[in-house]
Amino acid sequence: MDEIIASTVNENKVYYCARCGAEVQVLKKPVQDPKCPTLLCCGKPMTAKDAVGVTTEKDMDVKEVIKGRYDACAEQGGGEGAACCAGETAANPSFAAEHGLYSQEELSQVPETAFTLSRGCGNPTGFADLQSDEVVVDFGCGAGIDVVLAAQRAGPSGKVVGVDFAPHMIERARQTVKDAHVADSTTFVLADLDKIELPDDYADVIISNCVINLTPCKVAVYREAFRILKPGGRLAISDIVYSGKVDPQVLDRFQSTWAGCVGGAIEEDTYFEILHDTGFADIEVVARHPLASKELEEMACCPGPEFTPAPAKEDIASVEGKVVSIKFRANKPERS
Repeated sequence: MDEIIASTVNENKVYYCARCGAEVQVLKKPVQDPKCPTLLCCGKPMTAKDAVGVTTEKDMDVKEVIKGRYDACAEQGGGEGAACCAGETAANPSFAAEHGLYSQEELSQVPETAFTLSRGCGNPTGFADLQSDEVVVDFGCGAGIDVVLAAQRAGPSGKVVGVDFAPHMIERARQTVKDAHVADSTTFVLADLDKIELPDDYADVIISNCVINLTPCKVAVYREAFRILKPGGRLAISDIVYSGKVDPQVLDRFQSTWAGCVGGAIEEDTYFEILHDTGFADIEVVARHPLASKELEEMACCPGPEFTPAPAKEDIASVEGKVVSIKFRANKPERS
């Protein structure tokens, strides 16, 4: 994504904070004074370090590109390609059992469309330790496979909220919960993950399945998750990260097309630093799975090759062994 420093700010453009995603206010035009212009984020002046992370409208363009791809995928029922879920390939049949993807028993409880449209890299309901009566929010619910499984665990007195920014995905998810007979305990919100119209301290649990890696500003997403969770609430997340350094030119090419789940992925250490800086505690990695070659090829053009252009094979080969599906839990501390 584009990064700028204060001396290059143009007042005719809109800028966003790369740490929280909020719109940055430009108070005056650049002058010779290196401290100008004054940039405000959330009403407070930005430090020189923060100002380097200010981004242009490109982040917003990325969101629209991703939304268009997944919305078209939902509208077309998944397209012609196979699901890009890590571990769903014949080359690695043991991944689902070993790392917590869906069991045959779970799949029997979910309408076929929900699984057909699933583009996850794990099964967060399998390690979220969901309890009856809990309120669960699914960040990036897609067609609703995890919403259904969460609703079955939370029971009729619990509540599950699915959030997605693709209208056709929400439409599919509503049909999914109706077909699975859990519509009474579920609801859906059409929204970006960094701006969700839910109250503070609302949810007991937030789950997400291979979605946050797609977002251009993960800090903003996790700040929103922290806001929505009750004190003592918890995360159960499946996502994609890089386990080591990636050639900057390769990364630029991935980001130029926001190539599937590798276009927005970041290094694992940076990912968990964001969680820690946001306030989450007790971060526990449940499982790590380096993507095999075929898995990586499929994840790099997620939600499918007819929606996302495939990166060059040599670029994919250069990151083999460095792209990892992780599953982790974390807590929002109780108020002292």
